[in-house]
Amino acid sequence: MPLAVVVATVAVSAALTRGMIAVGIVDLPNARSSHDRPVPKAGGVAVACAFVAGLGALALGGDGSLASGGRLAAFLGLAFSVATFGLLDDLFGLAARTKLAVQVALALAFSILVARIEQVTLPGLGRLALGPFGHLATVLWLVGFMNVFNFMDGINGIAGGAAAIAAAALGLIAAAAGARLVAAASLVLIGAVLGFLPFNFPRGRIFLGDTGSQFIAFVFAALAVLGSARTEDKVSIFVVPMIFYPFVYDVAATLVHKLRVGRPLFAAHREHHYQLLVRMGWSHAAAAGLYCALVAAHGVAAWALQAADPAMRLAWMAAPLAAYLVWTVLLYRAARRARVPGFGEIAAGADPPDGV
Repeated sequence: MPLAVVVATVAVSAALTRGMIAVGIVDLPNARSSHDRPVPKAGGVAVACAFVAGLGALALGGDGSLASGGRLAAFLGLAFSVATFGLLDDLFGLAARTKLAVQVALALAFSILVARIEQVTLPGLGRLALGPFGHLATVLWLVGFMNVFNFMDGINGIAGGAAAIAAAALGLIAAAAGARLVAAASLVLIGAVLGFLPFNFPRGRIFLGDTGSQFIAFVFAALAVLGSARTEDKVSIFVVPMIFYPFVYDVAATLVHKLRVGRPLFAAHREHHYQLLVRMGWSHAAAAGLYCALVAAHGVAAWALQAADPAMRLAWMAAPLAAYLVWTVLLYRAARRARVPGFGEIAAGADPPDGV
C-alpha cells in the first residue's frame, strides 16, 4: 500500500506539473536572476497538492493511526495554507512584511494546534523543558527555515534535488526510530518532489516558485518538530537542521558577509555560495549537484547524530563548521580573483572591514 501511494503521488505530481507549465504563471528574469528568459513558476502547486492527497490517502486508506487526535488534519491544512499564500505571492508579489506576518501566523497556529518544541538536551545541562517558550522556539524555527530554504531556491535542481534526498534521509531515520507519521510524510514527500523534478532539472522548464519552496520548507520544519514532540519524542530536533546544514550555513555565511561589507541584511543580492559558483562559470547542474551531494553526506551525519548520546548532539552540529569556514574563505578568494561583478564591494558610507 505505501509503495502504491508513492507511485500514485509521483504520477499526480507530474501531471499537475505539466498543467502548471500550461497555466503559464511566469518568472520574469531580472538583475538577480539565474535565468535569462521567462520561465513558468508555481510548480510547487503540483508538489503541495500531490503531497496533501498522498499523505491523506495513506492515512485514511492504509494507516488510520497516522491521523489520530486530529494532528494530521491540522498539519495538512496548515501546510496547504502555506502553499496557498505562496501561490498568491507568485501571482501578485506580496510585500515582504505581509509574507513574514503570514509565516508567523501559520507557524504559531502549528505550534498551538499540532506540536511544539518542548525540550532540548544541551551539553552539561541535560534536558531543558522549554514550557511556554517552546511556542517561541517553534515559531522561530519554522519561520527561519522557511526563509532559508526560499533563499536557496535559486538554480535548477538545488531545492528539489536536496528535498528529495533529505526526505529519504529523514524517512529512514524516522522509520528506524518508530516515528510513523514522520516516516510516512517523508515517503510521500519524495514522491511529490520526484514528480516535479524532471521538469525542473536540468533544463528548468518550470520553477517551484514561492508556492513550492515555502511549502516544502514548512513540511520539513514541521516534521522536525513532530518527530521530537512529547507524543513522539523519537527523532532529535537536530536531525533536520543537520541534513540541511549546507543550506543553513550558506544563508548564515552570506548574511555575515553582507554585514561585513556594510550592506542591508535583506537587500536583494547574488552572493550566496551557490550563486558565486554559477557566476564563476559552474553550470546549474554542477552547483546543484554539489549541494545535493553535501545534503546526502549530511543525511549520513544526521543518522549518526540520531544514534549519539543526546547530550552530544549539539556537538555534532558544531563539528562541520570549521570545514565550511575554510570553504567560504577559499570561495571568496576565488570570487575576488575571478573579479565577479559587485562581489565584496563596500556599501557607500560603510567603513572598510579588516582585510578587505
